[in-house]
Amino acid sequence: MRPGKRRCSPSRGKVWTGVAKTSALRTTADTGKGIDPDGISERTTVGVFFRQAAKYGDRALIHHRIGDAWSVKSWNAMRQDVLSVASALIEAGVKSGDSVIVMSENRVEWLICDFGIQAAGAVTVPIYPNTPPEVARTIAEDSLAVLAIVSDSQLAAKLPAGGSLRQVVLMDREVRAWTDRGPTRLAEVDARLRAIRPDDMCTIVYTAGTTGVPKGVELLHRNLVDVSRAALQVHPITDADVSLSWLPYAHVYGRINEIFIGIMYGGQTWISRGPDHLAGELHEVKPTVMCSVPRVYEKMYAAVMSRVHESSRTRRAIFGWAMRVGGRFSQTAHPGPVLRAQRALADRLVLASLRTRLTGGRLRFFVSGGAGLAREIEEFFWAIGVPILNGWGLTETSSGVCSNTLYQHRFLTVGKPFPGVELKVADDGEILVKGPGNMRAYHNKPEATAEVMKDGWFYTGDIGEIDADGYLKITDRKKSLFKTAGGKYIAPQQLEHDLLSDPLITRSVIVGEGKPYVTALIVPDWDAAKKQGMDQAAVKARIQQTVDRVNAHLGQWETIKYFTMLPRDFTETSGELSLKQDVKRKVIAERYGDQIESMYTGKTKAS
Repeated sequence: MRPGKRRCSPSRGKVWTGVAKTSALRTTADTGKGIDPDGISERTTVGVFFRQAAKYGDRALIHHRIGDAWSVKSWNAMRQDVLSVASALIEAGVKSGDSVIVMSENRVEWLICDFGIQAAGAVTVPIYPNTPPEVARTIAEDSLAVLAIVSDSQLAAKLPAGGSLRQVVLMDREVRAWTDRGPTRLAEVDARLRAIRPDDMCTIVYTAGTTGVPKGVELLHRNLVDVSRAALQVHPITDADVSLSWLPYAHVYGRINEIFIGIMYGGQTWISRGPDHLAGELHEVKPTVMCSVPRVYEKMYAAVMSRVHESSRTRRAIFGWAMRVGGRFSQTAHPGPVLRAQRALADRLVLASLRTRLTGGRLRFFVSGGAGLAREIEEFFWAIGVPILNGWGLTETSSGVCSNTLYQHRFLTVGKPFPGVELKVADDGEILVKGPGNMRAYHNKPEATAEVMKDGWFYTGDIGEIDADGYLKITDRKKSLFKTAGGKYIAPQQLEHDLLSDPLITRSVIVGEGKPYVTALIVPDWDAAKKQGMDQAAVKARIQQTVDRVNAHLGQWETIKYFTMLPRDFTETSGELSLKQDVKRKVIAERYGDQIESMYTGKTKAS
């Protein structure tokens, strides 16, 4: 079935699963028409949603998989389901201001429950589905959640009822029954919607840090609304746009930038089955805009470079010429007739087919966030005609702080601040943010809040610099900086990003705190190396060339003196990566202590 083709009733956008007997319970009073969007504050997430639903009606909103086919949910169907969930929560005793957990993989029911919780005046507490049981229970206790909505019984086992948590319900059971039944408490839902104020709490998002116990970030309704409106002032997105959504909804990046901003501009969103399916879904869906993270772009780039390497000398030469032309064209404000003609030829020979193969052919731009992006990769995508707009934000700032745009862009920066956002750099290099997305507080942690919120400024923990034109460059995390034995500060993340410009390098970790010089742990892409006929010695030689290239642009004190190649990548299940897939540096330092020490004791050479 093609994306967008309905396999459900065109009047409702609803997929029925053998429960037609409940349809008799629906009446004209159940349709949600009694909800007046104008009575809901427009600076609340639900105010935005119900206004947009009234505007777009039966138009498609969310496309999601049922089995092997795409199904579509219209704005009207989504509104109906949101009201159904809100009604059921009220019947379950959920009060305005109560916390309700959502723990599930990405699926349309996640979004329905999120807005349903907020429509009932409650507060959504998202939890990653791969969160360990003890952490999930800690979050439930800290947030005083009264009810949890999970996708299946396996996840339910992580959150046994007890304490404030009175009930745990399943999306595939209770939530399905709620939406099949339809809304039953419209008058009460309407009253609660009207009572929600912009300064009311919308969600508590627990950060999945690399240091231990998560902190709950309190975000208000106006935080999400104001930040999203600011982002739409600088990005040219309309209701004609289509996005492919795959980032986890438990994190603000995907939940706000893919979903809520999508609702705000009225576009259509396809929910991906996950990163392993992105390549096929990009061809199938053909999105026009998309958010992602550097790891996805790195894999795309590596796949292209591997294919080019296997090509004939003539094809490699044509590819190289086309990329050089595309690069010049993308970085020239007013290209002349010769460059335009060259670009047209390069497009016909290489670039157009490459865009189609990588992105489906309609993508106007990517938005990148979550980590740093190597310049080579950013330049590659601009050269083929698919700009990557690198941005920056944190959970504590409701995701959005600044971003490059199609019209104001500078490589190796995260762009300029959104309208209404102020930036400054402290004496020690830490970036401070004052803006509409700044959190209210860390939940139940006044001391931790006081450490990072001072006079309206949020102390981000990121180190950076602002150039003369107002572009922000992120250097590193403050906590990641370390001193060598010689007293020199090292910013490891930038070195790691530079190494990742080599598609044969999957991951790198810079080490050297308290040591006489800097070294690196490097995870090669062994599968790609095997396909290219490279043995371990050849891989080592190739990586040495990359290290030498990176070192050529560094001060002597920060050059990488030795590296050790690791046989496998780090994993979350082994405790080496956080839920956000960030490297846990302390764990790596302990687990690979022998390999690290061998690069300093002289017992063995880098291997």
